[in-house]
Amino acid sequence: MQDFTIFDMVIVSITILLGLKGLFRGFIKEVFGLIAIIGGIFVASRMAAEIGNVIAPILALENVATIKLIGFVIGLIGFWAIVYVAGIILSKIFAASGLGLFDRILGFLFGAAKIFLIFSVITYALYQVQSFKELMNKKVSDSIVFPFLVETGGFIVKLDASDFVKKVEEKITPKAEEIEEDPDLIKEKTFVQEVKETVNEIKKTTVDSGTVVVDTVKKAVNENVEKMTNKIEETANKTTNEMSETKATKEEAAKMVEEINKGN
Repeated sequence: MQDFTIFDMVIVSITILLGLKGLFRGFIKEVFGLIAIIGGIFVASRMAAEIGNVIAPILALENVATIKLIGFVIGLIGFWAIVYVAGIILSKIFAASGLGLFDRILGFLFGAAKIFLIFSVITYALYQVQSFKELMNKKVSDSIVFPFLVETGGFIVKLDASDFVKKVEEKITPKAEEIEEDPDLIKEKTFVQEVKETVNEIKKTTVDSGTVVVDTVKKAVNENVEKMTNKIEETANKTTNEMSETKATKEEAAKMVEEINKGN
């Protein structure tokens, strides 16, 4: 037989007390606060390196792990701050519209549900450990709340996001017959085809232009090399001739010296 045990009292009391935080904060702030944390972790984990590389020169960081850690922390704090401020602004607008009470009631329900779900996941995780399972069956088997915690936690843990994504894809992906019948889809398909053809033409033009440029450069280089080769040959021939003339002059001078010596 199930009774309202001390375990039930503790779980319900903590859930209500922490749910009161949502009552004072309001539904919008609670939701935006949750989005800020989860979204911040998601964004920071994927942009840690990029953010870290921007901050690294300012802080003179060189270690890769440190750069990623700093990038993650700054990304998390930055995203959280932006979403949190947006939540505050939207909450004030909501309150000014006269729906403040409605916002607070939803905030309490959301806050309490959030805490209950956290307890559910923790309870289910502990219940999967054999030693804890035996202890729980012995101590809280008569609890009213405990079965709901285990069942809810199991449902959350076993959720498969891939099934949801598959269903969404099936709904948003049009069939071939629908494409043939829907003129809007036909226009979209034609537009996509035109874009692809334009891209291919740009690629082809770019390649052709690149080939022309390369050929022009090669031709210019060959012409310059040929000119330089001819110039070098001319210089070499000129130098050879000058050397020959110098040699002949030396020979004539030697003969003249020799004749002078004979005359003396």
